[in-house]
Amino acid sequence: MTMDTFKVPVDNVGVMAGKDVDDGWAWAVLVASYMNQFLLSGVCYMGGMFQVVLLEHFQEGVGVTAWVTSVYASLMLVAGPLACVITSYFDCRTSVMLGGLLLAGGLVASSFATSLSYLFVSFGLTAGLGLGLSYTPSVVIVSYYFDKKRTIVTSVALSASGIGFLLAPIVFRYLLDNFAWRESLVILAGICIHITVFGALMFPIHERKACPVFSRCGQHISKDTDDLAAKVVMDSNTNNDHNHSRIMPYEIDKYGSVILKDDCDLMQNGTVDKMHGTTDSQLDIFKNVAFVVFCVNQIMANAACGVYSIHLGAFCESYGTSAQNVAWIFSVNGPANIVSRILLGAFAHASEKDVWILYYGVLLSSGTIFCLMPLFAKTYPAQLVAGILIGTYMGGSYSLPPVLIIECVGLKKLASAFGVSMICAGSGWLVAPPAAGWLVDLTGSYDSSMYLAGVLMFLSVLVGLVVPQLIKPENQSHIHGDHSVVTEEAEKSDVR
Repeated sequence: MTMDTFKVPVDNVGVMAGKDVDDGWAWAVLVASYMNQFLLSGVCYMGGMFQVVLLEHFQEGVGVTAWVTSVYASLMLVAGPLACVITSYFDCRTSVMLGGLLLAGGLVASSFATSLSYLFVSFGLTAGLGLGLSYTPSVVIVSYYFDKKRTIVTSVALSASGIGFLLAPIVFRYLLDNFAWRESLVILAGICIHITVFGALMFPIHERKACPVFSRCGQHISKDTDDLAAKVVMDSNTNNDHNHSRIMPYEIDKYGSVILKDDCDLMQNGTVDKMHGTTDSQLDIFKNVAFVVFCVNQIMANAACGVYSIHLGAFCESYGTSAQNVAWIFSVNGPANIVSRILLGAFAHASEKDVWILYYGVLLSSGTIFCLMPLFAKTYPAQLVAGILIGTYMGGSYSLPPVLIIECVGLKKLASAFGVSMICAGSGWLVAPPAAGWLVDLTGSYDSSMYLAGVLMFLSVLVGLVVPQLIKPENQSHIHGDHSVVTEEAEKSDVR
């Protein structure tokens, strides 16, 4: 039996791949995703605290030292598209396990560091790349295993980030108080290797949608698979109820599994007419002036966030706050972040016209707090309050960009546009903290870093104000059309 495209009715999907969708092994995958979100968010968030450790040990300039921690944190975003490429060619499991190994290996290698240049490679590049390769696939995998419950389980998985933000600073501070920083990194590596273990649970069978068509003529197919294909094709011929049976192509992958090719035949390098290849290049997003300006906004806003996150610990300690209390200032960001994302997401859903106003509001509030911190946040209680407020406003700003990107480019190009925006956001995290560090070296005060964060945030608002004016009216109608199509398809799926 040669390998060509066969037609499979949707109602027979359960025979091959449906038993673990919304049930069975899907729950194990959800637990694995949750734990990875918890570990990855927590270990990424320690960059600001580790910055203080590196400054004390190596006695180098603030700007030079910040390159190590900024590269580490930024790669969680910048490496996202690379993780998607690995996932496309292999599967989510491969990317997550590879990322976990790189992260743990980078942390162990960093424990032997004798210079910042060594740490730049081991901690910044290697461990940071591990973060990026593990994070995105750990979120994506949930969507493959859940259909009816997809929205709620994705929210559950992402909520683990807030728990990571809450507990990680306390755990890292405990390690630093009881062990040398090198030993602490080895212990963290032992914890992070569990990312690979959880990744191993993310089996690839149900995530392989087979968007590209492969021809494997002459490939041996087992008798069981052969019989299954014959049964499915036979059933499709006897079922004429189109409300219960849609004809779908399938093929056999290298694991001997039946791969279904559903309506997501779809996007690879462009939007696709069903079964007819690409028609609309995703590169057109760079011709969209509104989206390009929004990317500039993202660079500036995330640059401000990076400056705050990397230099917050040193700023607080410069006013006499103990290292233990600094850990709590970092920690309170977690609960505030969770509450803010939920509330702003609900507001944005309830009032689509006010999404831009909400976005400007949280950015302006964050920028104002940044600028006020050198004036009023000179004691531990004031710094704690500032940390809660920043977590509330800055955390909420991360829940809005996907909605705003749809406003700019429409639903069909959301995936590629969001990938570009992630790179832009990571670029802000990469460049701004070292620049703020050099400013601290020049002025001798960490107040300048907070002022810079505030100025960058205000500039991001000024740039962002232009975006709604640049969105073309025809794009707005296209967007509403996309929404109606998605709604209609969702209703049809519910009926089936």
